[in-house]
Amino acid sequence: MRHLECFLAVGEERHFGRAAERLGMEQPPLSQRIRRLEKELGAELFDRSGGQVALTAAGHVLMREAPALLRQHQRMRSLVKRAAETDPAAPPRPWTSIY
Repeated sequence: MRHLECFLAVGEERHFGRAAERLGMEQPPLSQRIRRLEKELGAELFDRSGGQVALTAAGHVLMREAPALLRQHQRMRSLVKRAAETDPAAPPRPWTSIY
C-alpha cells in the first residue's frame, strides 16, 4: 500500500522531488518504489521524458483507482483490528455484526 501512497504523491505533485519531500523520504527510494510498482503492474505509470513527469494512460487509470484501494485497505485494517480486540471467548455472532 505504501507504493500506492507514493504513486499518488508523485501523480499529484507531478514531480519526484516534491513528492519525496511531502512523504518525508529521499527521492531515490521513492523512484525505486515507483519502478517496483510499475514492474509489478507491468506498465509504465509516468512519462519521464522532456524534463517533466506526466501520467501515462495506465497512470491515469491508477490515479482514479488508487484512492478507493487505499480507503478499502484502511477499512480492512480497522475491521481486522476491531475483530482482534473482541473477547475471543465470545466471538460476535453472526460474524457480520462486526461489519
